[in-house]
Amino acid sequence: MSIQQVAERVINFSSQYGRDGSNAYVAANLAGQASKFPEYGDFMEAFVLRTYGPWWKIAPSASTPLKSRRPEAFISQDFVELEFPTPVFPSKVDIIETYNPGAVVRVLACNASVDSGAASGEIKWVTLWAGPPQQDEIPRKSRIFSPPIKKIDFPTNLLRLEFNHEGLDYYAELDAVELYGTKPSAETSRENRALGFQMERTVKLLKQLSLTEYTPSEEWSGDFGYFGMLPDEVIQIIISYLDTRSLCRAAQTCSLLFRHCYDASLYTELDLKPYWNTVDDCTLKGMQTRCSRLTKLSLSWTGGCKQLTQSAFTSFIETCGATLVCLRLACCDYITADGLKAIVDGCPNLQELDLQSCNTLSNSALKHLSKLTTLQALNLYRVPIENDALGDIATNNKQLQHINLGGCNKIFDFNQALFDLTENCKDLRTLDLWRARTTLTSYGLSLLAKNCPNLEEIDVGWVDGFRSSPDCFQPLFENCTKLKKVFLTAVRSVTNSDLLVLAKHCPLLEQVDVLGNNQIMMESVTEVAKSCKNLKFFDLSFCSSIGESEVKTLRMHYPDVQFKKSFTG
Repeated sequence: MSIQQVAERVINFSSQYGRDGSNAYVAANLAGQASKFPEYGDFMEAFVLRTYGPWWKIAPSASTPLKSRRPEAFISQDFVELEFPTPVFPSKVDIIETYNPGAVVRVLACNASVDSGAASGEIKWVTLWAGPPQQDEIPRKSRIFSPPIKKIDFPTNLLRLEFNHEGLDYYAELDAVELYGTKPSAETSRENRALGFQMERTVKLLKQLSLTEYTPSEEWSGDFGYFGMLPDEVIQIIISYLDTRSLCRAAQTCSLLFRHCYDASLYTELDLKPYWNTVDDCTLKGMQTRCSRLTKLSLSWTGGCKQLTQSAFTSFIETCGATLVCLRLACCDYITADGLKAIVDGCPNLQELDLQSCNTLSNSALKHLSKLTTLQALNLYRVPIENDALGDIATNNKQLQHINLGGCNKIFDFNQALFDLTENCKDLRTLDLWRARTTLTSYGLSLLAKNCPNLEEIDVGWVDGFRSSPDCFQPLFENCTKLKKVFLTAVRSVTNSDLLVLAKHCPLLEQVDVLGNNQIMMESVTEVAKSCKNLKFFDLSFCSSIGESEVKTLRMHYPDVQFKKSFTG
């Protein structure tokens, strides 16, 4: 007998529009029954992803993609994991979308619950459904998306949704997720026994062809035909087109390809994010022998359900970290104080470190990062860092250019944070203070204006308790003339004169967000669009003085600019 259930809790997620601990626009809103469906529009009761469209990928703060070739099938940009009350053999998954639907590209199920204590080698994630984004194929109205899912041989109460929102015109919003299926029983076990046997064989085969180390046998040697006559350089060029998993599989076919596929020059940049569901301790151990020249590594999203341990990560960094300049560890819950210490000790040349959504780290652990001295980019989105650790990091990394402090709820004084940053990091290029939960005043902005003339991007959207004096942004715009992205989301004190100064002094401007500001008038918006020839994006949502008719006029006169106007049903 099939049962229907809604998510009991949200286990993990990569990003959200809202703030941790809030009820508005947060991932936690996916738990429980739908609250807005069948209404369509922008509702704070929904789960809203932090980004959409191409805008964040072309901003000055955007990370450069690694050269490690990704499998074409992996197109996910964000994820959320949901736990349901009862494990079932899934028969249907309903995803309730209430604004800008079509971003879901993959649904996965796990054979272990979060607290099951299953060993790493016993955990598997199986794709129930995968497909391309559907934004261009569906009408703009709420819907229940029920993708055709495949039958699996185990009951599950842990699902993962993955999203690609690059083609969205505005933020995607989800109301709830429902799981249908049958409870485990003797009868269902018999029905799935044959399927389970086949799945077990498949899993064993995949493990043999996974990202682990392999040693060729004598029988692999011999005549390799015309392919073996090719110069080594040509073979290297040919296999450089393979993604990481294909390289590992090719290495297990013959001794010739083993030698070439283990060449360290193919692993100078390694992106394991697409393989997050199969990366475990054996993976890192197997990759160590190939990564002696590794400069850039992404382990983002890996380690869920304890698939990857801190000791395996530490061992890999100790062996391969000396040449690393870039390390991305977004949503890696296994990173602890020992892991950060290993990074500090093993990666003396590190320039970029991404720890976004590693929100289980402690401030004492983060203090280890102050021993790094070469950082240029640091992503701490949703990381519980405090003022003392941040101040030490800024003091010892004076060449820091990019820092993301969005959602850092443990920083109690952002004026002090900006003092530490601007006194030490004079070449600061991008600063993200999205959803900063403590008071920021005009004093902090004046420090930026005075000390950081090369600033290209600033985001002070939804800064809680922001206290500003009239025209406090004007010195920033007058002195930081290289600004390309300015997000003033829900900063109610921004005035027409602020935008006029922005238009006059920042000709390179590309993106502006003044959502929720009732003082902005058509005059200043038009001046920005006219003066800033590179302008591509302007969010005017919930600006009461700019109506739909004004937005239509702007779109007609400036067709190269995407003017955004959100809708509430």
